[in-house]
Amino acid sequence: MKAYLVRGKPAPGRAEGAIEPDESLPRACVIGAGSCGIAAAKALYEAGIPFDCFEMGSQVGGMWVYDNPNGLSGCYRTLEMNTSGPRMSYSDFPAPEYYRDYPMHWQVAEYFDRYVDHFGLRETIDFNTKVEHVERRDDGVWEVTIAGDAAGGGSETREYDAVLVGNGHHWDPRWPDPPFPGSDTFSGEQMHAHDYRDATPFAGKRVVVLGVGNSGVDIACAISYV
Repeated sequence: MKAYLVRGKPAPGRAEGAIEPDESLPRACVIGAGSCGIAAAKALYEAGIPFDCFEMGSQVGGMWVYDNPNGLSGCYRTLEMNTSGPRMSYSDFPAPEYYRDYPMHWQVAEYFDRYVDHFGLRETIDFNTKVEHVERRDDGVWEVTIAGDAAGGGSETREYDAVLVGNGHHWDPRWPDPPFPGSDTFSGEQMHAHDYRDATPFAGKRVVVLGVGNSGVDIACAISYV
């Protein structure tokens, strides 16, 4: 495939006043306000499709928010994109030219914030609301049970014609199964990369990093300095 670059100026932002949804259209539920969730919300919003977007935390950006209040982000202090800004950008919202070629996590989080505010999406997102259960009935209707602010602090089940899941895949750390032999008697600290934040706690220690994927190499490099 031919690589693409997103350049130029952002598409026009939302005009004054909200776009009123067409209630005769099917109603959708968007789970998560990370990179996919906010893009889905924008598409639905501009098409006039009624929808709810639920975010477990208090911010957009998902895994790119350092110490995200939703408790699911694996973002660490030295995390940066491994794709250049102009290539990772939404087609109608280029990354600022002053960003690093490979943006740091705070720049990516800022980018998502700017995207949401530019297109007037923030008020369409229900923050501090967890989706607890999703089930499709025999008639094709989806029942979505939520808890938190959008449910008045309690629990509530709503009905939808479609569900778009944008909850990512980095929130659920994967440990070896079965565990490594001897790991149950190892007296040192064992940590998954998902829970790593910075190298400070490893200063002066002897550390083994298992895995040479993106996070494994980043973490090994950072720990080597201490």
